[in-house]
Amino acid sequence: MLNKKTLPLLHKRKEGMRPGSLIYVGDSECEETRIRTHVYDATGSDTYEGFSMEEPDKQRWIEISGLSDIKGIVEVAKEFTLSNLSLEDVFSTDQRMKLDYYENYFSLTLRILDTPKKEEEQLSLFVGENWVISIAEHASDIFVPVVSYLKDTETKKRKANAHLLFHALVDRVVDQYLVRADELVQLTEEMEELVINTPEKVAASDIHKHKRKILHLRRITLPLKDILATLIRSEHVDLGKAAVHLFRDTSDHALWLSEECEMLRETVSGLMEVYLSSLDVKMNKIMKVLTIISTIFIPLTFLTGLYGMNFSHMPFSSQFWGFYAMLICCILIVIFMAGWFKKKQWW
Repeated sequence: MLNKKTLPLLHKRKEGMRPGSLIYVGDSECEETRIRTHVYDATGSDTYEGFSMEEPDKQRWIEISGLSDIKGIVEVAKEFTLSNLSLEDVFSTDQRMKLDYYENYFSLTLRILDTPKKEEEQLSLFVGENWVISIAEHASDIFVPVVSYLKDTETKKRKANAHLLFHALVDRVVDQYLVRADELVQLTEEMEELVINTPEKVAASDIHKHKRKILHLRRITLPLKDILATLIRSEHVDLGKAAVHLFRDTSDHALWLSEECEMLRETVSGLMEVYLSSLDVKMNKIMKVLTIISTIFIPLTFLTGLYGMNFSHMPFSSQFWGFYAMLICCILIVIFMAGWFKKKQWW
């Protein structure tokens, strides 16, 4: 994780530059740029390494991963008249999820979640009449199923416009959000059971880390439902009936995701309160036992202190059985007080 002190320096790299300046602003090293061109129509699908404008009458998906070759990415962008302002957001990798409209295309910025092998990254999608450009910070296998869709002779995505391909890409990212939400739900339930039954096995730092994961997912996905609702009702883009129906289904998923994140946030906040309360209860039990022990020893301390005074004449002090009588008296006092506390249900 980045040191918090270095975060402001990310934006300092662009300080004083004019809008539309293309410079990489990210919290990790640039990965080598790889460009693949997927060309498809109802008859078939082909994939070319690098950028290709072959078969211009077909639909195409330009898949770009890695941001090291800014010049190469700009050359691809020029072929589709992408503005520098929209490309600026590609290289500023701390963008929030958003939807932007331009004259001949629109763009959507998303976040691809981290995996055990990959860190979290930004994804920028540009959609025109018969083309889609996806630009990701790092190479990822998240879109492997989409490539398989295009190669499938039965899929409808090859027979439709680019908006169905755009939906397939968005849907893969949203599916990742849903899977992460399911994982957090399961972890929350397990943690809730531990906090209630065996709070000593849970640390406050564990609950705090879990809460941060939930808040992070909530923060990056919060705008999603509004963005999809705006896209469906937009007058700037004609998605077509098929794409609209698909995006409505994705919008339902986004709504569920928003509600689930909110519920998880409230649940974990409640868990912290329950955990702190359980600590108080445990401490009260300990103090209760110590108080009972101290109370039992009060009369014993009184008797031993009384007979510890250096007077010449003390009752039973001159008798050989005096010590044993006092010992038996102390034992009876302990038994009596312990029984009384049990009867009162104080112990």
